[in-house]
Amino acid sequence: MTERLYYDDWRRVQFGATVLGCTQYQENASLWAVELDQTAFYPTSGGQPNDQGWLGDAKVLDCIDLEQKVLHILDRPVSGKVEGLIDVSRRRDHMQQHTGQHILSQAFVQIADAQTCGFHLGVESSTIDINLENCSQEIVSKAEELANSIVFDNRPISVHNVEQKDLPRFNLRKQTERDGIVRLIEIADFDISPCGGTHANSTGEVGMIVIRSTERAKKLCRVEFLCGQRALNDYRQIHKSTTATASMLSTTRSAVPELVAKLQQEQKTLQKKIRELLEIALHHEANQLLESAARNSSGLRIIQGCFAEKDIEEVKLLAHILVSHPDTVALLSSSKDSFRILFARSASSNQVDCGKLLAEFCKTFGGRGGGRPDFAQGGVQNVTAVELQLALEELANRLLAQ
Repeated sequence: MTERLYYDDWRRVQFGATVLGCTQYQENASLWAVELDQTAFYPTSGGQPNDQGWLGDAKVLDCIDLEQKVLHILDRPVSGKVEGLIDVSRRRDHMQQHTGQHILSQAFVQIADAQTCGFHLGVESSTIDINLENCSQEIVSKAEELANSIVFDNRPISVHNVEQKDLPRFNLRKQTERDGIVRLIEIADFDISPCGGTHANSTGEVGMIVIRSTERAKKLCRVEFLCGQRALNDYRQIHKSTTATASMLSTTRSAVPELVAKLQQEQKTLQKKIRELLEIALHHEANQLLESAARNSSGLRIIQGCFAEKDIEEVKLLAHILVSHPDTVALLSSSKDSFRILFARSASSNQVDCGKLLAEFCKTFGGRGGGRPDFAQGGVQNVTAVELQLALEELANRLLAQ
């Protein structure tokens, strides 16, 4: 059985131990599985990831909880007496997030009577899932405010090892079915719940608690949050980007949202004007194409065009203008970003099925395409711009000969 030193104090990051066993790891023969008589390395458990660090010169990559013992996964074998050193920044981070979760979970209970149903401690942020249908901004703000007031109070956090039969005398936030001795984490005059993770000695060690977002998840509300160093790092990133944005806009940080909203509205107005001007230009171009287009013996006007400077949306708009005229078929392509093909016909030109025609055309070049009899589009890859133009000209000539 492995004696677990991490239960006593999260700050314990150095310890001595005796190796009880060292074998090649079954999951990866290049690694080693080591059992110690005692350890301060926390194994993955209860939503909290494992500690990492070193046993002598060997790097501890993972720790696995096997109930009666902790298995340390190393990059090389060890034996005899070893000195353990834990990655203190990783340990502190996990301590802050896990203790912060206890505080935040109780805050949601007190503010909205919302129990925590799940907890995940991620690499960048953590989440809790609470049984709340409508997690309004007001509830979020109040819970965040209460959680941080507990942090700022720097309340003591104590550990109780209690027998199962004695649990009813504690006002637990959540129940446990664990047999034998149960470890309880108590935040003075605020929260008490069973937990086997690493926790702070006082709430002030958690640092600021920030709720970053909420979303619906399987009929629950998923709350994304940051604590301590993660909250500080997030603030630094936001401060950097906001300050840079304010500098580019020659304004203050507080004025950025209003100015960005103004710029967005101006952009919408300009885009509308640009589209109006584009339609005028395309109508003029369409008239020129219509005037110069050849007709087949049935009076069907065939227009073919390859455009390197127009994207597919602009070509589509041109096609719609062209086929608004009767007895017109448009065979158009865009090669601005990729080779895109678009076939369209006017309502009166029902002797041409654009969907079938384009599907056959694209297939020739290993592409894909299709659509309705009056409108179809697709793309090709195994072709050059010159080859595509020649192929479209050949198709246009074929339709003219009908």
